[in-house]
Amino acid sequence: MIEVLVTSFPFVLRVIYLRWRGMPINLYNVHRALVLWFALAMMVFFAVFYYYPKSYTGLVPFRTVPVVAESGGTVSEVFVRGGQKVETGDPLFAVENAAQKAAVEISQRQVEEIESALAMADLDIEAAQAALDAALASKSQAETSLADHEALKARGSAAFQTSQLERALTTVESRSAEVRAAEAQLAAAQVQARSVMPAQLATARASLDKAKLDLAKTITHSYVDGTVEQLTLNVGTRAAPMPMTPAMLIIPDRSEAESGRIVAGFSQVSHTELYEGMAAEVACESNFNIGMRNTILPARITRIQDPISSGQMAPSGKLMEPAERAKRGQVVVHLDLVHPEHSEQLVPGSACIVQSYTTSLKGPMEGTMVAHAVEAMGIIKAVGIRIKAWLGLASGIGLVGSGH
Repeated sequence: MIEVLVTSFPFVLRVIYLRWRGMPINLYNVHRALVLWFALAMMVFFAVFYYYPKSYTGLVPFRTVPVVAESGGTVSEVFVRGGQKVETGDPLFAVENAAQKAAVEISQRQVEEIESALAMADLDIEAAQAALDAALASKSQAETSLADHEALKARGSAAFQTSQLERALTTVESRSAEVRAAEAQLAAAQVQARSVMPAQLATARASLDKAKLDLAKTITHSYVDGTVEQLTLNVGTRAAPMPMTPAMLIIPDRSEAESGRIVAGFSQVSHTELYEGMAAEVACESNFNIGMRNTILPARITRIQDPISSGQMAPSGKLMEPAERAKRGQVVVHLDLVHPEHSEQLVPGSACIVQSYTTSLKGPMEGTMVAHAVEAMGIIKAVGIRIKAWLGLASGIGLVGSGH
């Protein structure tokens, strides 16, 4: 509409001239002005629509984090309510934990039992060492007695008796066997105290840690800072650890970098004219007000997503049919507000209209009068987006329009 009004000056001038001359106004008298009007309108339409792409699919994106139970069970307590702000680590809800507490108690007793057994193993080492010392002393005494009998035999003493020598030999062999048994018993006690029992204690402690972890999982905590929404739990209901049935949603707080971010989809034809750093204006429905204050917010394109969603392929059991993807995808563009303080006025999820502006025409026309004329046409789109915002507010139906 604005383009038609702007280009109507040849027809208006012709009508004014005919009125001034007192000539009749008919199709023959104004046909040249109408043709010129049509030609100018087509030129302006083409230049404005091509060099100033517009998107009606802009939105203020935000993330949601579905919350599911860490451990399934019957809900025993809910610590939050809908709309409540939570921080990382805050408890959200708890499920029945009697079985987990019992498992922790059993594991704790097993650890204490093995620790006591480990202390007993140290005493067994001391007992085995004492038995070995006693066996060594007995062996030493037997060897001394054997040496005495052998000395009597060597001197040919009348006190020598063969039976006593044999008895001494037998005693030495017996004491040697006792020493070997005591050494084996000491080695076994040392293995039990130094290897077997520590391994059993480590296993018991690991089981205790797992039991404590299972007990901790009965309380679900928040992993982000945000706001609780869509809380569906009540005490006594069943909480399942399934992502398809979340217990609640948490809307994370937007970071400073995300707070002023707008995402919009442009037609594929606009891809050649869109570029990073391109000036733009954003009008979001949630910002409309009768005074038009902070309704139109300046922004700049920060990133252009090259792949187009409609062309993505996923492995499946059948070949892709291009006809099934007849709906053309859009060029996804990310924009950031020029003034960070405006980000506080953006409502997450709000629908927006995005108007881009070609302020520096590149290519063969750069620096020419045609380039300056095209760049000056941005005022038409700037007025147009403000009229659309006002009409959307006045009509109460928000932003409407086509791809232009």
